[in-house]
Order: sequence, then structure tokens, then C-alpha cells
Amino acid sequence: MASLIISYYGGVSNHCASSPLKSETVTTSGTSAQSTANTSGAAVASLFSDTAHYFTIADNPTASAANGVYLPANTLVWVDLRDALTAKFAAVTA
Repeated sequence: MASLIISYYGGVSNHCASSPLKSETVTTSGTSAQSTANTSGAAVASLFSDTAHYFTIADNPTASAANGVYLPANTLVWVDLRDALTAKFAAVTA
């Protein structure tokens, strides 16, 4: 098992995430796991894990190598949520 840490932010100001809202940890494995819905209205999220993952975002997502975005181990990635304000993340270990 691995963990994917998702942190949510209210927006971006001067190229920096602003207004931290919440964080959550999603326990992942070889089977897709979902986060909670973005009910805080966050506009930006960061994802980090010490394990490589594939992730996707949608209202009811299922992540896989075929449809996901690759997140290398020990890499921080930023995701714009303005078009997905109530969506969930799904992730699976790579």
C-alpha cells in the first residue's frame, strides 16, 4: 500500500498557491482509490507521494495506466480545479 497526499488551495496569486483549505491522504494500491469530493471550492490542488501513481479527476473517477496521468515518485504536481470544482481524484499505484 502507498499514500497519495492531496492538498487543496483557494486560488493562485503571483504564481503561488494561496489560501490553504485542507489536505487528505488517500491510501492506494493496485486498485483505484478515490478521494473525497472537492467540497471546499478549491481552485488548485497539489498531489505528492513517495510512490509512483497514475491519477485522474472526474465526478466518479477510476484511475488506471490507460486513462491516468503519471505521477513519478517523490514529485509534486499542481492541478487546476477551476473546471472541476466538485470533482474527486482517483489514483492507482504504478
